[in-house]
This record gives sequence, C-alpha cells and structure tokens, in this order.
Amino acid sequence: MLRNNHGWGLKEMLFLSALLLFFVLLVAFSISQFYQDLEGGISSSSNSYEAIESRLKVAAKKYHQEGKNEESLILSDTLLSEGYLSLNDLTYQDDICEGYVIVKEKEYTPFIHCAYYESEGY
Repeated sequence: MLRNNHGWGLKEMLFLSALLLFFVLLVAFSISQFYQDLEGGISSSSNSYEAIESRLKVAAKKYHQEGKNEESLILSDTLLSEGYLSLNDLTYQDDICEGYVIVKEKEYTPFIHCAYYESEGY
C-alpha cells in the first residue's frame, strides 16, 4: 500500500485560500450593508410612523448641515419644497403626516402629526 506523505499541494492550498477569501468578502459585504442601513436610518421600504420620524430626522439633518437653515425649527413642508423629502416619505398606509424637527445643540428631534398617530410632545 502506497501512502502520500507530502501533505497538501499548491492547487489545494490555492483553492481553499480562494474559498476562504470568498466567505470573508461575503461577510464583510453583509456587515457593510447592515451598517449602511443603520446609518441612513430606517430604509424607505420600511413603513411605520417611527420610520417617518426617522426619515424626517435624516432629511432635516442634511438640510441643516448644508447651511440652508440656521433656525432651530425645520418644518416638513420646507423639506418637501426643497426636495429633501417626498410625499411618500411622509405616508403610512394612506395616512399622510406633517411634522417638524427641533434642532438643539446638534441634536435633531422629530415630531409628526397624522390622522391616526401623533408623536409624544407634538
């Protein structure tokens, strides 16, 4: 009986290295997508009143950081007219909301009012 005591060859090592690299890249891509979703707030495909508040907050932050407004109150109507939000961003199950964001010391607090929902403190 002949035995191969040479261990793995170069072909096997390259194949397993490529397979390992593929899985590492797959995990890195998945983690990157997860953090992009967190950073951007709740994605626009997510529909809830909390998602509307989150989209309003993100839009107000972009609007404020571009120097468009030095005030401490940003209305949803302003964000709509300037193109930072669309009407779909403020709609949940055919319930169209309106709102505002209070900017205080780089903290953005969104408030919305809808037919069936109102943020606490609106």
